[in-house]
Amino acid sequence: MRVLLTTLNSKFIHSNLALRYLKVSCKSLPVTIVMDEFTINDHMEDILGSIYKHSPDIVAFSCYIWNIRETLMIVESLKKVMPNCIIILGGPEVSFDSMTLMEQNLDIDIIVRGEGEITFPLLIEKIIMDKPLDDLDGVTFRLNDRIVENRDRELIKDLDTIPFPYEDGFEGLENRIVYYETTRGCPFQCQYCLSSTSQGVRYFSLDRVKRDIKTFIDAGLPQVKLVDRTFNCNPKRARVIFKMIMDMGGNTNFHFEMCGDLLDEETLDVLKDAPPGLFQFEIGVQSTREKTLDIIKRKTDFEKLAKWVSKLQEFRNIHLHLDLIAGLPEENYLSFQRSFNDVYQLKPDRLQLGFLKLLKGSGIRNNASHWDYKFISHPPYEVLENQDISYGELLKLKGVEDLVEKYYNTHRFENSLNYLANIFNKDYYKLYDRFAEYWDEKGYNKISHSQIRLYEILLEFGLGLEGVEHDLLKDLIKLDYVSQQKPSRYPKGIEVKLSQEEKKIIRNFFNSSENISQYLPHLAQYTPSQISRMAHIELFDYDVAQALDTGQIRKRPTAILFDYNIQNKVFSKSKITRLDSLL
Repeated sequence: MRVLLTTLNSKFIHSNLALRYLKVSCKSLPVTIVMDEFTINDHMEDILGSIYKHSPDIVAFSCYIWNIRETLMIVESLKKVMPNCIIILGGPEVSFDSMTLMEQNLDIDIIVRGEGEITFPLLIEKIIMDKPLDDLDGVTFRLNDRIVENRDRELIKDLDTIPFPYEDGFEGLENRIVYYETTRGCPFQCQYCLSSTSQGVRYFSLDRVKRDIKTFIDAGLPQVKLVDRTFNCNPKRARVIFKMIMDMGGNTNFHFEMCGDLLDEETLDVLKDAPPGLFQFEIGVQSTREKTLDIIKRKTDFEKLAKWVSKLQEFRNIHLHLDLIAGLPEENYLSFQRSFNDVYQLKPDRLQLGFLKLLKGSGIRNNASHWDYKFISHPPYEVLENQDISYGELLKLKGVEDLVEKYYNTHRFENSLNYLANIFNKDYYKLYDRFAEYWDEKGYNKISHSQIRLYEILLEFGLGLEGVEHDLLKDLIKLDYVSQQKPSRYPKGIEVKLSQEEKKIIRNFFNSSENISQYLPHLAQYTPSQISRMAHIELFDYDVAQALDTGQIRKRPTAILFDYNIQNKVFSKSKITRLDSLL
C-alpha cells in the first residue's frame, strides 16, 4: 500500500512540520510513505498531475486556513480520476466542525482531528487490515450513508514519545524554513486564537530539545522557526534553551514567538551575549488599548513590554518583530492609530500589521454578533468590519500595511522616514496614512515597482509636503540608497555629477595606504581598484552623519565612506564613517 502525505504551503520557502511527524510515526507500518509538498501558487492541474503520478492508495492532506479552498478543489478532481483512492484530511482547519465539512464535500473519506501522531498510524493500520473505525478516537469517517464522528483523542501527555520529525534528514529543505517545537499548547486564552480551546502547556524534555537542536546546528541549517505559541511562558526553561543554543555555536538562526512582558533581567542577562543574528523574536502586541486586551483575554502589560523591548534594542544582536492586529473588538480607527504609534516608536526591526481572522471555534467568532462582525465567509475568514471600525477604514489600514512592508520593514529608507516623521511631529500613522493616500492618487497601487523606483516615489511624496527642506531630503534619500549597496546608478532626482577635482580626491583616497590603514585596515591586502569596489565615498551638502532624532542637521559639505565589506549584515549593509579631512 502506498500513502502520500501532502499539503499546499503558502510559499515555497515554507515546509510542513505535521507531515514529517506523521511520516516518522508510521515508520513501523508495512506501507510505503512518500511526501510531496506544493504551494497555493502552483497550478491546480500540476498538483493534481503530480499526485496522480505517485499512484497512491491513500492521500493525506494537511489543511490550514490558507490552503483549504485549494485543497478541496484538488480533492474533488482527484476522486474523479482516482475513485478508489482514500482521501484523508487533517490539521487545524478541519478539526473543528468536521461533520459539516464532510457533508458539504462528499469526496472526503476520513478526517483526523487534533494531534495525529497516534491516530494516523492506527488509522492506516486499520485500513491495511480492513478493520472498522468505530473504536478509533480522533476520527470522523463515512460509514455507508452516514458520517460518524468518534470521540476526541486525549492529548499526548509525554511529548518525548513522539519521534523526532527530521529522523530522515533534511533532504529537500535546503532552501526552506525548518519548523520545530519544544512545547505544545499555550498558557493564555486569546479569543482570536485556536490555542485558547485547549488548556495548559506540555513540554518536550530539555534532553530531547538539546539533541534536536544539536541536529539542526550540525546540519548547518540557515533558519529554524519554533512554532511554540509562547516560547518563554516558562522563563527559566527559555533561558536554559537560549544558553544551550549559544554554547553550541553554529550559524543557524532560531526564530521564537515570545511574550514581551514575560521577559526579565535574568533573561536579558543571557541574551545580551548572544551573537548577532543567532536569535529572532516575534512579539505579539496586537493592541495597546487596555479594554480591547481585556475583551480578547490578552493579558499584556505594554509598559513592561516596551521597557524590555527597548533594552533588547540596545543590544543590537536580536532581530525583533512586533505584531499588531486590526479589527479587534472595541478598537476603532482612532485607537488603532494610537496602538500603531505606540509600537512604531519602539522601532522594531519588523512591524507586522495583520488583520483579524475569525477562526472556527475561536471565542471572537463564537460571539461575533455581539460586536456586529462582518467577515469573509470562506477561509481565511478575514474581518470586513464591525461596530467599531468600518470596511473603508480597514481599507485605509491595508494601504498603510502595504507601505510599512515596502518601506519600513525593508530598512532601506530609515533616515528619510525618520526625517519625514519629524515633519508630522512623530505621528507615524499620519505619515503612512498620507503616503498611502498619495500612493492611491498616483495609481502606484496598481503596478509593481523596482527598488530604485521606491526611492523615487518617496522623494516625489516628500517634496510635496509642507515644511520639507528639499535638498536635505534628497541628501537623506541618497544616504539611504548608498548605505545599502555601492551605486551603479542613482534614483531620479538625486543623480550625482562629480567634478574632475572631486573624482581626483576620491581616487587619491583609495590610492593612499595611510588612508586604507586608518579607515579600511581589513582591506589592506587588496589593490586600490579592488577596494574601491568594496567601499564607496559619497559627497553630501548636509552633514547627514549627524544623529537624526532631533531633525536638526547642519548644512555643510560632508564626505562619507561606506564600507560594504562588513561581517554581519543583519542590522546594516554597510559601515558609515564621516571623512572630515577629505573636503
